[in-house]
Amino acid sequence: MKPYVVIITGMSGSGKTTYLKALEDAGFYAMDNMPIEMIPQVLSHILKNNPEIDRFALVVDVRDEGFGQKFPWLVERLSSKYRTHVIFLDSVDEELTRRFKIMRRKHPLQEGRTLQEAIREEREILQVARKLADAVVNTTGMGPGTLRERAVDLHLQGITRRVVLMSFGFSSGIPQEADFVFDLRALPNPHWDDRLRPFTGKDPQIKEFLLAHPQVHTYLKALKEFFQKTLPLMFEDGRAQVVLAFGCTGGRHRSVFFVEELYNWFRNKWSQYVIEKKHREESG
Repeated sequence: MKPYVVIITGMSGSGKTTYLKALEDAGFYAMDNMPIEMIPQVLSHILKNNPEIDRFALVVDVRDEGFGQKFPWLVERLSSKYRTHVIFLDSVDEELTRRFKIMRRKHPLQEGRTLQEAIREEREILQVARKLADAVVNTTGMGPGTLRERAVDLHLQGITRRVVLMSFGFSSGIPQEADFVFDLRALPNPHWDDRLRPFTGKDPQIKEFLLAHPQVHTYLKALKEFFQKTLPLMFEDGRAQVVLAFGCTGGRHRSVFFVEELYNWFRNKWSQYVIEKKHREESG
């Protein structure tokens, strides 16, 4: 399937940066205000060196001199090679004026003009982009959270959501990629039994040891209840992946056991997600 490219344009102050950030958080490769004439070449270069990237989001607007002439060329060029979706963000003039006053920054066309004059000129320049848009999103009265949800609704249909269960040892540090960290160090530790120390949380000897302790059952039950209520909420901001990290002291016994147990439960319970498991210290 061809890579998917979302072109975000529209009025200054309408929320283009928020929209772009929402897609970036969802796994899109994001680019903001790159010169239009460079975009096709840059996309080709990225794909050549990173074939695993399959979706892009880019903002182009009147900050690019000659936008009115360049934009139709860009859409035609990208549409011939990629699945391309043009989004135009807009808002009423009064709302745009209010936002600029709150942000205390100048409109990109305001040099030598009043803010209202700059907004009117921008509308003229962007007429060609609005006509080419696949969707127009009016952000008047829309907060950042709602706009992010709108971006997710428009562009994440069919995008795979992934849950990664990771075991690790606190002695080697918390994994930087973790979105949520769960501490298992208060649970009984097989490491202190010389007979169990050589095994890992995948081995039946460790499983038998841990399941003989009621507090392990309590912790597992509490985690399952927590994920049952909150896992869908973890994806509501548009992210495409959630990394759940489970840590014990060394990262070979308790954490590995919990990831193995929860991996099977997640796969049976959450068929709409891709479930993966990683053991950072298992072979250490």
